[in-house]
Amino acid sequence: MSNRWAYFRMTASSPQQSALQYKLESTIMLSGCRPFPLSAAEMADYDGHYEYWEAGVAWELRDTSPKHERPIARLAELIGDIAKMRGTPMAMFGTADLQERGIGGTRIRAAQADELIYLDYRYDVPDVFVVGDLPLPDVVFEVDLTTDIRDRKLDVYGAWGVPELWVEVPDADLPSKRKRGGLTIHLLEDGRFRERDESAAFPTLTAAEIHAALNEPSTSVATVETVRRVGDIMGRRTGTGPEDDPFLGVERRLSRRDERISMLEGLLETRGIDVTPRFHAEVHRIAALPRDALLRAALESTSLDDFLGRLPP
Repeated sequence: MSNRWAYFRMTASSPQQSALQYKLESTIMLSGCRPFPLSAAEMADYDGHYEYWEAGVAWELRDTSPKHERPIARLAELIGDIAKMRGTPMAMFGTADLQERGIGGTRIRAAQADELIYLDYRYDVPDVFVVGDLPLPDVVFEVDLTTDIRDRKLDVYGAWGVPELWVEVPDADLPSKRKRGGLTIHLLEDGRFRERDESAAFPTLTAAEIHAALNEPSTSVATVETVRRVGDIMGRRTGTGPEDDPFLGVERRLSRRDERISMLEGLLETRGIDVTPRFHAEVHRIAALPRDALLRAALESTSLDDFLGRLPP
């Protein structure tokens, strides 16, 4: 039993406390979670983790485990790699608060998602994501290792209008695990979540591919191919690609430079021209020159000095 919950039960003596205690005992039940009292006013300063909050009651995980966190870390790698292939960044916010508020900012409901995924985020980062103040995330990601999102959060996300929800049940074993491993994609259609095999936000990306990527010890060849396929499709829609990513763009340019230098070395050596350190001292200038000019100089030169002398300044 939670220490906070035990303390509350022992000290609930006033009519107001008794009423709140009754509310705690009679409220909805969230599998794998335990309730504790947390007023709307206290929510403003609360920086702990919770799964769901409503009507003065917060619910926290009963069992915590690194096995819950690993799929979240793997998801960040997967989305980051797809973003690089697309050529434009995506934003992810972990353990982020989504809150529904009423008139005057009164808190009505709140949920902490494991990850909020935005394909294109161009706003200041708030302390709390208030429904209606900013666009909803393109995807909400939840890990259901010992919990069951169907108890409450699934309906709340649907009521808020979250367009897509990924629910991951890791393959990892845990005594309190409730369901078989797998990932479920829920798409909001006509105001209701429906299970689908493929993501709408990430075209052609399947639930099976996501689950495999989140549970493999390191990125597999199959996941690399998935990332390339999905990133390419998304990039063609935005008119961008790997060259537009700061890291991949540099890596690809360096790779092309190395390939060009290697090709020239082979061509010169084939023609009996020794490649000396002087050649390597000029690689940056050589790599920047047009390919046709380099080939012409290599084919017409009789020595390394002759080759370098034929290159445009």
